[in-house]
Amino acid sequence: MAPKHDMQQVIDEFLNSKKAILGADNHFEWVSGYSQYECKAKFPIILDGESQQHARFELTGFTNSTELKFRLALCFGAIICRLDYTDETHANILRLSEENLPSVVHGPHYHSWNINRRFFKGVKPLQKPAPKLENAEIFKMRGNFDSILRWFCAEVNIEPLSSAHLISLPSRDFLL
Repeated sequence: MAPKHDMQQVIDEFLNSKKAILGADNHFEWVSGYSQYECKAKFPIILDGESQQHARFELTGFTNSTELKFRLALCFGAIICRLDYTDETHANILRLSEENLPSVVHGPHYHSWNINRRFFKGVKPLQKPAPKLENAEIFKMRGNFDSILRWFCAEVNIEPLSSAHLISLPSRDFLL
């Protein structure tokens, strides 16, 4: 495994590069998530016209939710940033005063690479659990799923999705 500093730099370069979601305009399959209430869809990431091993975009949907609730994540071996558009509470117990992060975030929040970079120690093959995103900032944007998905893509340098993209949340009656 590469030294921590080298891996952080590789991730910095990955995030700063334009990339695309492979299969965004195609039908996709949901797989089971971490609980019976979650399902996941995973999409490969293309960089410079080539699929990147270990790079993917993940969407987590909550089939029983009556509210707009989902997670969007960009992974590079492990999750490097994630938007939790949920009603969950997250404690920023390892925040630094200069980061100006609240001690607790209630509701939608964003785990950006910038506020979690210092925690990254690298990823070992088949590592369980994956490295944790420790800090989160309040996510204030409200809108529909598509507008928030487009914000996330712009935030992590994923090329704009076409108007015909098929990335969407599962229906409430969806069963795996």
